[in-house]
Amino acid sequence: MKLFRTLVIGVIFALAVSVYVYQSRLDQEILSLNPDEVNRSFTLGPDQHVDRIAIHDAVKNTEIVLERAEEGWRVESPVSYPADSRTVEGLVMAARFAASQTRLRAEKDWTEYGLDKPGLELRVETRAKREGVLIFGDASPVGKALYARWTGERGYILVPPEIKSVFNVSVYGLREKAIFQTPPAEMVKVYVEMGPNAYEWKKEGGRWFWMEPIEKFGREIAEDRMQLIFKGLAGLNVMEFLDDNQKSDAELGFFIIHDKIKITHHSGEEEIFHFGNEVPLKNSYYGKMEKNGVVVMVDRMKIIQFLDLMKALELDSADRTVSSHAEA
Repeated sequence: MKLFRTLVIGVIFALAVSVYVYQSRLDQEILSLNPDEVNRSFTLGPDQHVDRIAIHDAVKNTEIVLERAEEGWRVESPVSYPADSRTVEGLVMAARFAASQTRLRAEKDWTEYGLDKPGLELRVETRAKREGVLIFGDASPVGKALYARWTGERGYILVPPEIKSVFNVSVYGLREKAIFQTPPAEMVKVYVEMGPNAYEWKKEGGRWFWMEPIEKFGREIAEDRMQLIFKGLAGLNVMEFLDDNQKSDAELGFFIIHDKIKITHHSGEEEIFHFGNEVPLKNSYYGKMEKNGVVVMVDRMKIIQFLDLMKALELDSADRTVSSHAEA
């Protein structure tokens, strides 16, 4: 799951680094054959903020809509869910790259370039409500490039095949997979309830203290141990989204008393994630974030590793008893 995101981000940054090398080499090849440049009607400079992206795949008959919100990017269609903002910003970078390319005069009908019935269409809208539509065509016989065009313009552009690959993305690939969104620096409480065991830590005066189990109440937990907890929380990612779930909470294992993790932000806002039944065939557990109610699957091994960490910390002797310990 994480591999996909890593590959996408890797491709994006590889493109950013190689853009000038690619541009100079390809322009020399292409412009020697097509020296005429036509006017461009769509630009996407650094000062133009992209607030909406729509990716339409005519082959798969799908459309993904992304919109910038106050808290970051969101997938708005076909589902409504927070997006992985880093991946979406990679799409914006690729769109800027395409918008900056030299416009070349079309000497043939669009059919000859594969631009009459494009399989993939990108629609970009800026904060100023300016819209550009990029379509992709066939491979160019000169250089490793694809024909593409910003609709409404008389010319076409040439882009690396990787640009099209970046936009050929799934809804899962664009959704935020991290279960908890609160940065560790902004957490003030972490509560974990797993089976018969409960663990809680509270931040006070810049230091973290044990609240539960009772045997550890008031002890300061070492900073490096707390970092292990943050790392464990970050490792709990969504393996699969069950948007079409028709099962009841009881069928999924979400009862009044069940396993959960609660993160408290310094503003008082809470993120509560509930764990349900095990799904043996998928080596996972059902899970649900209380705030949005979306049912997901979480990797069983990640949960076991996190529980093992809790047990190890409970037995750890690196804590310090502090006279002015935290109060519940």
